[in-house]
Amino acid sequence: MLKPAYLLPLALLLLTACPSDGDDDTPDAGGELPPDLCNNPAEALSMPECELVLGQEVERFISAPNDQDWYSVRIPANANARTLVRVTAGYRVPSTAVNLAVGVLRENETALARQVDQHGQGAPRPVEIILPFSEPNARLLLLLGDEPALISRPNFDARAPYFVKVDVLENPDANEPNDTPEQATALTLAPQNGVEVATQSGFLSTGGDVDRFSFTVPAGKIAYVRLSAPELTPPSAYRLSYVLVRPDGTAEDEGVVANTRLAVDLATARKVRSAGPWTVLVRGYRPPNETGTIPGDLRLQYQLEVRVMDEQDAQDTNNDNNSYERPVVRTIGGAPGATTSFTGRLGSVPDTDWYGVDVPVFDKPSVLYYRLVPGTGGGRFPPLPGLVDRQVNVLTQVSAGTVEDSRVACATNAQVCPKGYGEVPAARSLVESFCGGTVPLCLQSAREEDSNFPNLRNFEGAIPVPAHGATARYLFGVQDTGNNWADDRDYVLQVTWLADQDDADRAPTGTEQPTPLTFANDTNGTTFPVPPGNATALNGVLTHGFGRLQADDRTTGRGVRGPRDYDAVPSDVDSYLLSIEGSQPAPQDRAWALQWTVQHLPDGGMPHGLALDLTFCDGDRMDSGVCTPVSTGSRNSPLTLAYRGEPLRAWHTPSGTLSGLQPLYSRQVVGNSTVFTVQPYACSCLEPRFVRGGTVRVDVSATERESYERVNYSVRTAYTAYPQSYATDGGMRMCPAPQQDGGTALPDGGTSPTTWAPGCRFTVQP
Repeated sequence: MLKPAYLLPLALLLLTACPSDGDDDTPDAGGELPPDLCNNPAEALSMPECELVLGQEVERFISAPNDQDWYSVRIPANANARTLVRVTAGYRVPSTAVNLAVGVLRENETALARQVDQHGQGAPRPVEIILPFSEPNARLLLLLGDEPALISRPNFDARAPYFVKVDVLENPDANEPNDTPEQATALTLAPQNGVEVATQSGFLSTGGDVDRFSFTVPAGKIAYVRLSAPELTPPSAYRLSYVLVRPDGTAEDEGVVANTRLAVDLATARKVRSAGPWTVLVRGYRPPNETGTIPGDLRLQYQLEVRVMDEQDAQDTNNDNNSYERPVVRTIGGAPGATTSFTGRLGSVPDTDWYGVDVPVFDKPSVLYYRLVPGTGGGRFPPLPGLVDRQVNVLTQVSAGTVEDSRVACATNAQVCPKGYGEVPAARSLVESFCGGTVPLCLQSAREEDSNFPNLRNFEGAIPVPAHGATARYLFGVQDTGNNWADDRDYVLQVTWLADQDDADRAPTGTEQPTPLTFANDTNGTTFPVPPGNATALNGVLTHGFGRLQADDRTTGRGVRGPRDYDAVPSDVDSYLLSIEGSQPAPQDRAWALQWTVQHLPDGGMPHGLALDLTFCDGDRMDSGVCTPVSTGSRNSPLTLAYRGEPLRAWHTPSGTLSGLQPLYSRQVVGNSTVFTVQPYACSCLEPRFVRGGTVRVDVSATERESYERVNYSVRTAYTAYPQSYATDGGMRMCPAPQQDGGTALPDGGTSPTTWAPGCRFTVQP
């Protein structure tokens, strides 16, 4: 006869018996324990007091160290393959020293199941054992006792009784038994709206229960599997999971609900590579490094749905475009103005779609505009649960000698592969991963969906295409981040090749150069802060990149930029070099009038604002006749002008000032344009050292883009007399004026040359 391994020799138990942590576990005064019966299997099988009646609860005590109680129970004569035996036992008090162990054995003492309430210092928890048992009229034994944390310190409780009850139930899972491959429940697929569908429900009723379902499917199809179950209160004792198994017995996919308090909604869609019987295993999830039997639950009824369907992405039928090495390629016409498009769908997991656009030889700069439009066609299964984060990557192949030379050039040479890390430092690892591939690829543009910003319009971009003497191929990769999501809906990738005459005019020799202009001198200053009619005009078109970002653009998901979007060339930048007239009279401080205009889109929207990056020439610091460029302020931050509407501190406002702040810019709609004007409170000016330097470089780029439509802009500027005044506190105040700090009388009555301390210190930041 096989004895249970957990029955300890009585002699050893008696030698190690001791009170439970010194607690007084004797009955209350005047109380008396019932006789200690049912101490061995023989008593359990022969004494009426030790035979449990199905459905009736019994209360007894673990009244002394190493006390064990044995019971018997008879299974009904009508037991069958779906009969379940449920044993429930436990304490109903908030505290007990006993860690109640419950074992179920055959009449010959062969162990069938065992569970322990190891509650430690916490409140006791009920023990429930549910096991299938189909033998009519058979007798089972139950063994209850304490399982101490330390075998030398057995626990007991002579005050609080435990309860124990045995029920016989019918398994609510009509598919049982289906635990083994041979017993798998066959799913019958029936046509339904062009898709073959089968549904089934079940329970994991017993400890360690595994339900198997099989279906036969030919290669090339898509198999969609969904497992769902309602939320339970209190939650289930286990986390529901599934495994989709190929005909060869290996796992194709699997999923598990995040925690027991959630409704279950797990699904996958997989391309069938191997024809034959596929299997779905439904079971309770066992975390790594955990042992023991996963309990059953008679309350949790799950629903299993299987759909089998044809592959409807023609380019995926033979996995034609699942790699950048096998893209679907099209030539985009013979000249700018041409458009091409691709239709695809993410119909299974994993699914990556690659397309190639060949741009013919062209000797001028141009732009490639792309847009991904999620469609509504298809959808033969609901979008898979989980994070929806589709992405588009645009790449070009790098060829710079050997493969290793190409990898190095791709990662380090911005002329070979431009780097837009300044806007998105986190993109560096992604860029370098593409550079280090089997075929070195330069990431030109990346867009990623973000569930936090459902209204983000970031599935588009405009990429500069340099002049090229051979066909240039651009690769477009469409997929879900992580390749763990699909929706079986068509999308359209549109690509348009556009001329860029503005940049072509700026690069007559192939390299774009700053446009030279004369800085207008407004001798009257009557229109200040608006530049006069003869102001210098900087006119251009910004065609590519997503432009400059404001501090919170990525965290607010505004416009066309997502938090993880990237462009190798972040913005089209138009550069201008303004020359200042020589021999300016002292004091040389000059007020600066500045205004820019952005043309609206045809629908009235404004596509973007402007950012003006400034580089002054410090005429007081010359190196071999060349002045020192100054592009940062006194706090080493860039000298960039861009519209902000809130009150701000100007350069002349004392640090720490909280009152009297004003907006530095105004914004006004005029006709089909928006006009931005630098306000008098800004005291924008040219410092004397910059006037002596003779030039100001202005780099114009887009900011806060709302669209990739190209739109004309105009910047108008002039300098005039300094200082100017601004309104404040109901009156007028003058910008800081130059101070005369020289002039010493000479013996003949003359004076020395007058010197001035500048009033304009535009680059000094408070």
